[in-house]
Amino acid sequence: MLDSLAEKVNWRVRNWERQRRHTWLTAGWTRARQLFHNRRDRGKINRLPKFLDENVFPRDVESAVHAICEGEQGEGIRPMQLEPELNSLISLIRDRKPTTVLEIGTARGGTLCLLCRFAAPEATIVSVDLPYGRNGGGYPRWKEAYYHLFPLPEQTLHLIRANSHATETVAKVAQAIGGRSFDFILIDADHSYEGVKTDFRLYAPLIAKNGLIALHDVLPNIGDPSIDVNRFWDELTSKPDQKTSTLTSYADQKAFGIGLVYP
Repeated sequence: MLDSLAEKVNWRVRNWERQRRHTWLTAGWTRARQLFHNRRDRGKINRLPKFLDENVFPRDVESAVHAICEGEQGEGIRPMQLEPELNSLISLIRDRKPTTVLEIGTARGGTLCLLCRFAAPEATIVSVDLPYGRNGGGYPRWKEAYYHLFPLPEQTLHLIRANSHATETVAKVAQAIGGRSFDFILIDADHSYEGVKTDFRLYAPLIAKNGLIALHDVLPNIGDPSIDVNRFWDELTSKPDQKTSTLTSYADQKAFGIGLVYP
């Protein structure tokens, strides 16, 4: 009963968030939920360092994704993703072996962990996240020490705690890769129409000629009215000269979905 009530309250708050109403309340609700999850994660993340040892971490994508999404090893960094979709995405990372990776929306860190482990051994990875950001982002500083265990020995990880829409953040991201382009960009941040559109406008110019851009939550989400990525995705896919594809977990899916954009 309490879970049902919490879900109803959450739906109402998310609806207000989409309408930009009662911003003080929606921000407070988001912060409270984040603090709750961060406290829970802190009690479970102690297994992670041993799991991240190169001799222990699974070398195949399916086992690694399952461990992060469902196994006890992934407690504390669970990604907000459907396992089959994430498996398909990380398989692309394994095959493409990007040397420069940008993630917008670090959140709990699970997806970042997988990106590091299956990108090129010498990759530079940049992850941007806004503290206490909209839609559940914003990891606490104590998690940074764990996130810095993600990269392989020859990789470089840059964690940027800032608003991805800020001019200075775009400059920091570009500086992190020394004027190169990104082979892969994942946009998985505040999930509003304006937010994802702005992230795409600011960071798509940084993608390499044969790179790949992924957007999370491109399907209409009937359970969370604040997620509005599908509107922007519809705009992208309607362009006749824009090559796209979609990763889903099952037929007639009502939420999630990963959209792929090919420059």
